[in-house]
Amino acid sequence: MRDILLAEDGDINFAHAIDADQEVMQSIRIILETSLGSFIGDAEMGLDTSDLIGKQYNERYAVTAIRDALTQEPRIDAVNDVVITADLSARVANIKLDLVIDGEQKTTEVILDVG
Repeated sequence: MRDILLAEDGDINFAHAIDADQEVMQSIRIILETSLGSFIGDAEMGLDTSDLIGKQYNERYAVTAIRDALTQEPRIDAVNDVVITADLSARVANIKLDLVIDGEQKTTEVILDVG
């Protein structure tokens, strides 16, 4: 199956189709970049960012929130590791994920604006 590319800035790119692996990675990025409850079509979609923002940042809780959010993607068989590198002064968090997707080991990285 081929799907439409959603660019990093949110623009839809009809000129470039993506394959199944890229579509799963895109889905992961969309889930993690969407604040829980903010998507009108599905209030259960997204990441609870309360433990990722500002003075409330707690890495252990943030990892749990990310793991919970990733359960929304049914093609993920397992989340082996979540590593967060937070730059609170720049208000970004670099999320490195070690996953099993459709039986295959995969890694991906998502940069979140947490400000």
